[in-house]
Amino acid sequence: MFKLIILLKKRTGFTHEQFATYCLETHALLAKKMPALKRYVVNIVMPPPNREPDYNGVVELWFDNVDDMKKAFSSPEGRATQKDTETFTASLTTMYIDEHSII
Repeated sequence: MFKLIILLKKRTGFTHEQFATYCLETHALLAKKMPALKRYVVNIVMPPPNREPDYNGVVELWFDNVDDMKKAFSSPEGRATQKDTETFTASLTTMYIDEHSII
């Protein structure tokens, strides 16, 4: 199983609530249509007291392998998802993960 984690920073002008709503109710509907996507989790970061968080969202995507991930992001659904990301994010950081479950 191949896991991709993406750290999202909200676009200027979006409130925490607007970011969360868009991420969960609009963007997720596009992302979940990507072919070969096995699991998709959206984590909304709760703002700490008295400051902005370093990131506003953490997205986890699972595929059977790297090739399936590449095909998914190259598909029309994947391209639409990537384009939509520009609507609500200022920046993102992508990490390829080799997950090891301990407990």
